[in-house]
Amino acid sequence: MGNTFELAFLLKAARNVARSFPAGGRVARELSDWAEGLYPDFTWDSQKDRLPHAGVAPQRWRQLQDSLSASIKALGSVRPDAFERNVLTLSAHLRLSTVETQIFALAVRSFRYGPLISLSNILTEDAGLPTEEAVRHLTGLSLSAVLRAFRPSSRLMITGLLARERRPFHGLGLQLTSRLLPSLEPPLRDLEDILAKLLAPVAPAAVEWDDFAHLGAQGDFALKLLDGAMRRLEPGINILLHGAPGTGKTEFCKVLAHRLGARLHAVGEADADGDEPSRIDRIQQLRLGQRLLASQGRSLVLFDEMEDLFPGLFSRFGMPRQHLGSKVHLNRLLEGNPVPTLWTTNDIDFCDPAFLRRMTFTLELRTPTPEIRARVWSRLARQQRIPLPPEACTKLAHEIEFPPALVSSALRAARIAKAGPAGLDLAVDALARAVRGGRSTPPRTSNAHEFDPANARADHDLPRLAERLATTRSEVAVSLCLIGAPGTGKSAFARHLASRMNLPVLERRASDLLDKYVGGSERNIAAAFAEARDTGAFLIFDEADSLIGSRADATRSWEISQVNEMLIWMESHPLPFACTTNLPDRLDPAALRRFSLRITFLPLDAGQRQAAFRRCFGQDPTPGLARLDLLTPGDFAVVQRRVAVLGLSDPREIVAELEREQAAKPNARTAIGFRVA
Repeated sequence: MGNTFELAFLLKAARNVARSFPAGGRVARELSDWAEGLYPDFTWDSQKDRLPHAGVAPQRWRQLQDSLSASIKALGSVRPDAFERNVLTLSAHLRLSTVETQIFALAVRSFRYGPLISLSNILTEDAGLPTEEAVRHLTGLSLSAVLRAFRPSSRLMITGLLARERRPFHGLGLQLTSRLLPSLEPPLRDLEDILAKLLAPVAPAAVEWDDFAHLGAQGDFALKLLDGAMRRLEPGINILLHGAPGTGKTEFCKVLAHRLGARLHAVGEADADGDEPSRIDRIQQLRLGQRLLASQGRSLVLFDEMEDLFPGLFSRFGMPRQHLGSKVHLNRLLEGNPVPTLWTTNDIDFCDPAFLRRMTFTLELRTPTPEIRARVWSRLARQQRIPLPPEACTKLAHEIEFPPALVSSALRAARIAKAGPAGLDLAVDALARAVRGGRSTPPRTSNAHEFDPANARADHDLPRLAERLATTRSEVAVSLCLIGAPGTGKSAFARHLASRMNLPVLERRASDLLDKYVGGSERNIAAAFAEARDTGAFLIFDEADSLIGSRADATRSWEISQVNEMLIWMESHPLPFACTTNLPDRLDPAALRRFSLRITFLPLDAGQRQAAFRRCFGQDPTPGLARLDLLTPGDFAVVQRRVAVLGLSDPREIVAELEREQAAKPNARTAIGFRVA
């Protein structure tokens, strides 16, 4: 048996039931059996007390009622126990009425107190009464008062304290969020204790506001929106943050709250035992968290993995998806939340459009720029106590487009394994393959100093063009088609231009954008242009012939729609961008017309080849270099690495290796006669 207050609570509920039913019914019979557990000396003669229709003798029924009343009187005035005081504290905070408080107290105690559970089962299971009738008999309240308390618009239901079970198995047919009971159990003594137990704590952010500078005006707008909403107590404010896993959605929520001086509370992440909560449990935690924080000053609610709560109407593959629960109910949940709520999802395509329309603002979190990634690499390396010099951080940031969370995982693995730089490279490569579905990530090179105008040749004056764009960058939304054989410096020149124009670089290969699902490539193309626009970046498309190939040669509808998507964005993009290609003949004519400039990069001339030879190999070339008229800067870089591996130093051998590179080109001419090295 529980404490004195709990016993008094139980006896009063039993007496209310006894007064509500006649002796000649099943409730009387079951209640008499139940009472034997309270009063061991309360026995009966089966022949005299048991009635044919399952009731009990009137004398016995009166005896039971008198025993319950006498026991209550004997207890006298009982002070509320600690659990009851917490119930009253929470009820007062949520402004429940007296009737709602009584029902709430009954509901929570029926989940923790065995005798009260079995007493409730007499009414709902044995007698088959609905929840409202059972509550009425247990509390002694009028049926009309109970019905009002269970209306969807009542505070008892709006707050998420209680929910109705669709298929009740036992008890009153009510459901509590799993975190509610532990939050009311002693020794918790005040509202702060209750709130701390109910709402999951959010760890401090591992990043800083400046780490999200790549979000640009959108990040600032989210900050201003939340600040205004909290100051004006605006209801129905919802911000959706979406992006690939590891891009920092949750961390951004943390730094937002910190910058706003607000408390961030996560809801719906786990049940009371730390296990996965059900969908209903997540909804109840959300509703309850909203109401609990409504009067707690500057507060924000965080709800991670929104797609779990709001399944979309259709899946990515066009197959219908079953809806759980009421869409109208969830719509109202979004429209009336009193505390600004931050929602996160990895894939916005799986969210129902009806819910997306109710978002006040949506913000896509993308992989940060190389400069920001280098700063994050450096800070995370210090946190993991891994010696990573600044130049290594810069190199990694330019070569690997990893979001911060994946960087942290790789550094942590390297620290635990004590494997040094080699272990870090291994961990990074393993994560890269996992993110790309088992495919390794080709390294990116984006250092602007790699381009040397003296080591490039084109049909335009490249230094003059770079100077012109550097001085008029705010006035010219230039689009460039850079054409030429591999290694002629097309991509390096585009990065050089971006550096001269003081713009960050956003580089995308065709392999990054092409998607195996219909519509996926178009979505990725649009996302690339949008990211460049939002971040003020110079956009570079490598292998552009795969993106804007001639529609006349298309055999599938998606090939045409893909080119159309590129053309639409090329026409309207407000910032500089460049496309590189080795195969200009394959480009769609309409795409070619949309470029401001078409620049063809050519092989090095004789003087440039000699200068490149001296720069790469530290000596003068042999005369045989003069006839190798198809060499590019990339060819010299390849042979330079090969010479280092083979240990070659004779200029004739080096020229021979360069000749191999030229001979491998598809348009190389076959030499006739004797060769002079």
